[in-house]
Amino acid sequence: MMLLTKIEPEAFFTVSEQTELFLLSVLAGVTFGVLWDVFRALRVMLPPMRSTALTAVCDALYMIICGLGLYIFSMLFARGEIRAFYWLGALLGAVIYILTAGTVIMGFLRWLFGGIYGFLHKVYLFAAKPFVFFRQKMLTKMNSKFVSNAKKIRAKSKNYKKHLKNIPEMLYNKSAKMK
Repeated sequence: MMLLTKIEPEAFFTVSEQTELFLLSVLAGVTFGVLWDVFRALRVMLPPMRSTALTAVCDALYMIICGLGLYIFSMLFARGEIRAFYWLGALLGAVIYILTAGTVIMGFLRWLFGGIYGFLHKVYLFAAKPFVFFRQKMLTKMNSKFVSNAKKIRAKSKNYKKHLKNIPEMLYNKSAKMK
């Protein structure tokens, strides 16, 4: 006769396993904070990223990535169980990163990209100077042509009223009265 033992799956995590999962979720939160810094660096580096629509798209993409990251975390490390302390640990890890290393890194990136942007702006101004000068010359010539043409047209338009026939049956103006 064979003794059958009932095999029951573990229903609960032990305290040490929960602590380990919490610390792993804090580490996952730090990676989410690094990802947040990547998106912030894109906003600093690329001025078109400062628009509202692109910011909303980046924020939605960030939230999707974080949600999938926590889902994958729970599948890999926590037997597919979703617990509130994973979310709190990830939030805590992201906040700790952003308030400590994230501030230093973003300050450095702002300084770096500000210097690069300033240098490229000076190069652009130097390279564009001949084109701006040419454009100004062309606009000055074109402006004088347009002004002289406008004066001629205005002078001719004053003469048009002299050519209108003064016949009482013809109504040139709605406010005019018929005799």
